Amino acid sequence: MIRLLLLALCLTTLQACVSVRSSHGYVLERDQESLAAEPGFDTKDSILAKYGEPSMIGVFDRNAWYYLHSTDHSRAFFKPKTQTRTVTAIHFDPEGAVEEFDTYTLNDGEDIRLVQRQTPTRGKTLNFWEQLLGNVGALPAGIGEEGPTPGQ
Repeated sequence: MIRLLLLALCLTTLQACVSVRSSHGYVLERDQESLAAEPGFDTKDSILAKYGEPSMIGVFDRNAWYYLHSTDHSRAFFKPKTQTRTVTAIHFDPEGAVEEFDTYTLNDGEDIRLVQRQTPTRGKTLNFWEQLLGNVGALPAGIGEEGPTPGQ
């Protein structure tokens, strides 16, 4: 009986180590190997008909469309790691014809380190016990105040 319980416990803990793969963004159809656009021939309408709405449209340049795809891999509770990333950038001229077509991969990206500083604020810093017991004995708002009693 104990062996059976230990086996069940081991199987339950192994289940937490399952790896998960997730895919985000534009997913290619079975017959597609990559996205393609022919400069001077394709237009916004033909790109919409082939690939649908873009993942992003340029904020400053509305004639820049981006189709994004990434594949992530994670194990158990660890942070997911990006395995592949493809960004297809299609730039149109003012008339709506494809002007430029580029594909970027994960190798083309750059790591950006975010600053982890915090802005200090005024006020009292409470320790653990002050936070835990700070409201003990305090009356809820409205109780103990003088004024008309409800129903009178």
